[in-house]
Amino acid sequence: MPDDLRTMRLARRYRRWLLAYPRTYRHERGPEILATLLDAADPDRSRPAAREAALLLRHGLGRRLAEFGRRAFVIAAFAAVLGGLSGIALGSWLAWRDVDPMAPDKTTAIGLAPTVLPVPFDDRVDQFGRHTFWNPYSRNSLFGGTGVRVGRTSVTGMMPPQTGVEQLAAAVTRQMRAHGWQDVRTAVRRTGPQTAPAAFAEVTGTRTGYLAAVQISQAANPSALTLDLMWSEPPGHLRDTILGGLAGALLGALLGLYTSKRMRRFRPGRQRAYSRLCVATLLMLAPACLGNIPTSTGSLLANTHRNGPGPSVYWGGFVFFGAEPLAILSLVPILAIVVCCVWPQRATVRTPTTA
Repeated sequence: MPDDLRTMRLARRYRRWLLAYPRTYRHERGPEILATLLDAADPDRSRPAAREAALLLRHGLGRRLAEFGRRAFVIAAFAAVLGGLSGIALGSWLAWRDVDPMAPDKTTAIGLAPTVLPVPFDDRVDQFGRHTFWNPYSRNSLFGGTGVRVGRTSVTGMMPPQTGVEQLAAAVTRQMRAHGWQDVRTAVRRTGPQTAPAAFAEVTGTRTGYLAAVQISQAANPSALTLDLMWSEPPGHLRDTILGGLAGALLGALLGLYTSKRMRRFRPGRQRAYSRLCVATLLMLAPACLGNIPTSTGSLLANTHRNGPGPSVYWGGFVFFGAEPLAILSLVPILAIVVCCVWPQRATVRTPTTA
């Protein structure tokens, strides 16, 4: 290979790695850095060494980060947290949009009850909440719940005499598995030592979009057996929630870095307006996002337990004590921040002075 062709190819590849540096720095120091690299290269080399490429990438990105300044990273950190929590809520909300907003009706509950209960049941049905999710101001919202209650339709079964809780729970489990219910689980609670008879048992399972929960208790007087039917968690709910959180955090961080860096070229008056808009966005989004921390973690670690088990939701903080309207209004200062950054600066008009 002729030396001039080899040098041209090597220089072209070095220039690609120099793109890691900021444009201004690249225009000022780029030719000097490129000449130094070409002089130090071996005569037969046609591509940069891995160590050289890593150093160029690290130094270039470091130079870019240094241009942002400390304030930009503070703003980007807050924006990433708010964007991540908002993305979690949005991803969860979008996943639930395909589910019927009304809780399962009484006819459906009566039709599915024989596939769950191995005992006779009462045709009288109770309904707690007409909507899939209701009563958004749950008093337990800040204690790991979801901030919402799950709409459910309940059927009461007749407890067989002289039947233990664990024995009846095993019969329910067999009945559900025989009729195609999936992910059937049993939880038993005892009031005394491990050898004491169970005082409470709960059997849950899913089938064709429904979640059934059977609660068996001998602590109540009289003994109770209740089937709660509700909608189950959408299959892609957790995936959409995680993707929404990651996308929101990334977009928030990029928006914070971009706007903060761009505002440095404007006058102090516009920079003060930018700071006020950032504070306004923080104050409007903070109630919903702070409320979403315990509600989303509570849903991630366990199912909701408001009047019994229920499907997981991750947007509960955004309906806690009216935080949702403030979160929606936060779009106004966010849009104002973007406009403030892209709006051209007014040129200074100088009047000629007369001698």
